[in-house]
Amino acid sequence: MSDAIMILGEVLGDVFPEKTIIGGAPYNVARHCHAFGLEVHLLSAVGEDALGTRIVDEMQASGLSTAGIQQVAHLPTGQVMVHFEDKGHRFEILDQQAYDALQWPPVEALTQQSAPRLVYIGSLALRHAPMQSLAEQWLKMTTATVFCDINLRAPWYDADSLRLVLHAADILKINHEELPQVCALLGLPVSPDINESARHLLMAFGLSEMFVTCGEQGSFWIDAYGNGFRAPPMSLQAPFVDSVGAGDAYTAVVIRGLLAGWSRQTMLTRAAWFAASICGVRGAVPAQTDFYDDFL
Repeated sequence: MSDAIMILGEVLGDVFPEKTIIGGAPYNVARHCHAFGLEVHLLSAVGEDALGTRIVDEMQASGLSTAGIQQVAHLPTGQVMVHFEDKGHRFEILDQQAYDALQWPPVEALTQQSAPRLVYIGSLALRHAPMQSLAEQWLKMTTATVFCDINLRAPWYDADSLRLVLHAADILKINHEELPQVCALLGLPVSPDINESARHLLMAFGLSEMFVTCGEQGSFWIDAYGNGFRAPPMSLQAPFVDSVGAGDAYTAVVIRGLLAGWSRQTMLTRAAWFAASICGVRGAVPAQTDFYDDFL
C-alpha cells in the first residue's frame, strides 16, 4: 500500500478583517501533508461561486489533487468569520455551506481507486445528519488507519457525532481545553489530571493512541499500553502573528511521522516546532512553498 492519505471535511474561506484566506482544518492538513511529499486526496465540496473557483485554483497551483472536490449549485462555498479579541480569536462558522452537501458516489469511487494507508476526519464536517451518514459509510468501507481530529466549534457538535468518529478512530488528536469538554459530553470521568482524562477517553473508545496539544505547555502522547511521553513547547522563531491553524500544522507532522515510522518523541518535537512556526504567518498555510524547506 502506498503512502496515500484521504482527508474528509471542510474547505472554506477564513474571512480575516483585512483579507480572506483559504482554510478549514482538513484543507490545512491536506496542504501541509502534500508539501511534506505525501499523496493526498481531500474530499470536500465548493459552491459555484468566486470563492469556490479560487479554492480549486489554489489547490491546482500548489499541486494538490482536486479529484475529491465536488461542486454544488445550491449552496455557497464555506466561510468562517474570524474575530480577534483580547484572548485570541473567535470563529463564526456559517451554516448551510457547500461542504455540508458532499455526495456519496464520488467519495466511494475515489476511495476505492486510491486505497489510502491513512484516512483523516475532522469533527466539524459532521455537524449535520447527511454528512454523518456519509462519513459512517466511508469509515466502514476503508481498511486504512483512521485518524480523528477533534475541533469543537459551538454550536456545531453533539455527543452523537463525536461518538461516531471516536468509535471509528484508531488515533485521536485533541487539545487540552477540548478534552475535558468531550469527556463530560460523553459521560466519562473528568479528572483534574489531564493525563487521567485522556486515558479514560482512550480506553472508552478502544483508541490505540492519542496526541494532546496543550498550547504553551507543549503536548503529550499516550497509548493503549500505558506508554506516554510529554514534549515541551517550542519557542517562536519569528514574531507572533496568529495561532490560526497551529493545531492543523501539528497534526500534519504527526501524520507524516506515522507513515514514516518515526518515534513518538520525534513526532512530538517536530510537530511542536512546525506548529510554532505557523504562528508566525497570517492564517494556517504559508503563502510561499519555500517555507517548508527547513522542515523537509
